[in-house]
Amino acid sequence: MKNKINKVLVIVAVIAAITIGYIQKSQSSSEVSSLLLENVEALAHDEAGSRYCFGVGTVDCPFNNTKVDSYYAPYSLLY
Repeated sequence: MKNKINKVLVIVAVIAAITIGYIQKSQSSSEVSSLLLENVEALAHDEAGSRYCFGVGTVDCPFNNTKVDSYYAPYSLLY
């Protein structure tokens, strides 16, 4: 009787080890394709792809190097 229980425990342990290994292998793949990043970038921009500088002030506008009050630049994964 003890021999059967030991065999069952060994089989269960092997199946559990294989299952855990498979789960860890499938979850560790965190590479992101360049196509996915390009799609996210395209969705993040508005249709015109515009950047805006507002007002007159002491902040340098990075788009035309003038002094402005504030500026808006869309989020980008490439910069």
